[in-house]
Amino acid sequence: MTRRIRPAANPNNHSMITTKAHLCGWAITSGPASEGTSELILTRDDWKIVVALKAGTVFAAAIQYPGRPNPSAVVGSDQMGRYLRGHRERMSAFRIGQRVVCGDRAGLVHDICPEDEVKVRLVVRYDDGSVGEPYTTHVHAEEEVTV
Repeated sequence: MTRRIRPAANPNNHSMITTKAHLCGWAITSGPASEGTSELILTRDDWKIVVALKAGTVFAAAIQYPGRPNPSAVVGSDQMGRYLRGHRERMSAFRIGQRVVCGDRAGLVHDICPEDEVKVRLVVRYDDGSVGEPYTTHVHAEEEVTV
């Protein structure tokens, strides 16, 4: 008996992206298409990911963060999975430009970076000029902190 080898699935093709997005709670709509390219628009809570496809394969993805009117970051197809699978509540708990407190330091959120299905980091520029990358579980919005 011989063993048949199956070809590897492309994790960045249209059907794999839509399946992963559905499983992770993203709403999917189709964007405009032109000359062999098309767009998928994925939305969840205040996040939006615009995925550009050429011949059914992802070649770019633009991220629109909560609190931003337009996409403000472009990620490669290899990083897009982190945003699709990112922890829903932790990703949506903070916005770019929001004042936060981490321990005894306060500052502004400059970026939101999901690492996997559970961990989400913030890039925070503290009032003293330093930059930190605390997990969302260690940070509170400034108005939530009681003195």
